[in-house]
Amino acid sequence: MVAPTSTTFAVITGGGTSGHVVPAIAIAELLVDAGHDLSSLHYVGSNRGAEVSMIPALGLAHTFLAVDGLQRGLSVSKVKRNVLMVPTMLSALGAAKALLKQLQPQVVISVGGYASIPTCRAARKLRIPVVTCSYDRRPGLATSLQSRYAAVTAVAYSPSKLRNAVVTGAPVRRNLRTADVHALRNSARDSLGISASARVAVVMGGSLGSAVLNSATEHLVQSLRGTEHTCVIHIAGERFMNSVQLPVTLHHGNGSLSYSRIAYSNDMITMYAAADVVVCRAGASTIAEVSTVGVCAVIVPWKDAAENHQLVNAKWLTDRGGAVLLEEENLSAHEFSQLVTELLRDDDRRAAIASRARELGEVHRQSSMASVIEHAAQAQP
Repeated sequence: MVAPTSTTFAVITGGGTSGHVVPAIAIAELLVDAGHDLSSLHYVGSNRGAEVSMIPALGLAHTFLAVDGLQRGLSVSKVKRNVLMVPTMLSALGAAKALLKQLQPQVVISVGGYASIPTCRAARKLRIPVVTCSYDRRPGLATSLQSRYAAVTAVAYSPSKLRNAVVTGAPVRRNLRTADVHALRNSARDSLGISASARVAVVMGGSLGSAVLNSATEHLVQSLRGTEHTCVIHIAGERFMNSVQLPVTLHHGNGSLSYSRIAYSNDMITMYAAADVVVCRAGASTIAEVSTVGVCAVIVPWKDAAENHQLVNAKWLTDRGGAVLLEEENLSAHEFSQLVTELLRDDDRRAAIASRARELGEVHRQSSMASVIEHAAQAQP
């Protein structure tokens, strides 16, 4: 491969949801940590995805293409979007090809999702090496297809049936990879207005929120109202903020914070550091983060996830003692509250789970993603 005259080392592509955008940002950080200037990286995503609000503030050069993915369902709006998807993708492919010709990157890195399709196809046509990243234990369709022609498939877990798979760990944000949550505990709680001695549960339903977890959290908060040394931080999702029946903030009789609800948090290290117990879904990024920082978690996989991939993700931790599994089909408000309350009371069990999670997360903290990307960039197409 002739070395490009451009100063662009890598194009990182993918997006649509924060579950794809967060790994893309983490990969950019890993490359910067390996010595690549941020100005040598370029992000390509969708003009209708989560990246539109998440990427610009980072100072990372970016291009948002008009691109859309397959819509599941038979509503008029979804059928219309599916009809228009093919010409939209063809147009995005042309735009991606023109962009890559301009940037002349040494490598294209895919984090999956429909937003990665045009750029990876353009890279293949231009004979630019592609690295596709699979951080779900059951890879998505875009990742599976891209792995067929990728120079390497960077996978978070073994074994993998994907072509040219190399275990690198999952891409996790720098502040999580390097954090000592125990050292940050008091400052994190101070910033949230929580007592240092409180037993704290953080409940989060993913970037969009979860009606199931929100309902269960209401029951949990009510059951803990008489326990003045507890606090629940509830990340409910923007669309659910006004549908939760509880006030946004509650206090115990002694004045200490007992409940606080927010729509979303970009400061996950504060949430993990403040928590004794985290209740979460089993998206790939969440599983990687929980194990990277080493926190006691109750994992409730989203039962309607494609091919039940969230349950597969969760079992990587729960089958090894690094988290507690609570399947959604078996979830009742009473069982949920009882489990979380028992964990809040059992210091030894929480410590054992958190320690095991952190042990398993070593593969993410010591990610070899950057070196794998660099090697692929140097390879002949």
